[in-house]
Amino acid sequence: MTRKIWSRLSHGHDRERAAARAWAAEHAEDMNAWGNAVDPVLWREGREFAESLADRVRPRMEALAAAGVDLGGAGGVELLYLLTRVVRPALALETGVAAGWSTAAILAAMRANGTGRLMSSDFPFFRLADPERYIGYVVPNDLKSRWSLRIKGDRRNLEEFLSPDTMVDLVHYDSDKTRAGREFFLRRTRPHLTGRQVMVMDDIQDDLVFREYAERQPLFRVFAYEGKYIGVTGSGLRAVERR
Repeated sequence: MTRKIWSRLSHGHDRERAAARAWAAEHAEDMNAWGNAVDPVLWREGREFAESLADRVRPRMEALAAAGVDLGGAGGVELLYLLTRVVRPALALETGVAAGWSTAAILAAMRANGTGRLMSSDFPFFRLADPERYIGYVVPNDLKSRWSLRIKGDRRNLEEFLSPDTMVDLVHYDSDKTRAGREFFLRRTRPHLTGRQVMVMDDIQDDLVFREYAERQPLFRVFAYEGKYIGVTGSGLRAVERR
């Protein structure tokens, strides 16, 4: 947490935001149209899962909101479900669990695939009492057998997860949104990405890191989502679109 606060104070969290948002808006595509083009059956399956999960946890989330606890909303659940179903990762990595919407999507798709494990890195909400209990709050218990969770922050968690022979097929980054945080993650994970990996990065409008990374990749996509932008790239993205 100290590292994150210092980074924001010293580097200027908003410095690149205008340019990054303009670039993302220029390249943004319709996520629903893209998902249907990749696989309409799996896209519909993902949407149905997202709706079912939202209905299932709504009473609990409303109770939390009434108590003044805000865990944030869902982001790109259908997209992560689709990518997990298509890529069929043996091992996936995500950062930034929060309530666990993306976690649940990946785990549900892995269950449908009949294969895969998910490693998740998070850091508790320091502004809440007993914050650990809220991490992965919406993840159904019947999905957790494929899940490994670490909550010491990305720098420590990734050291535990990424041994020299660990290779990852699917990555979802949704934690430290500073330039320093994103650049560290990209450097640390690069040796562990397989030749068919797909990377998803949330809130790419906050800085230009995704643009700089994606423009060196064979292919990338940008999707608008609830006033923000999600970036997708990786050596396996072209294969996803060719199915």
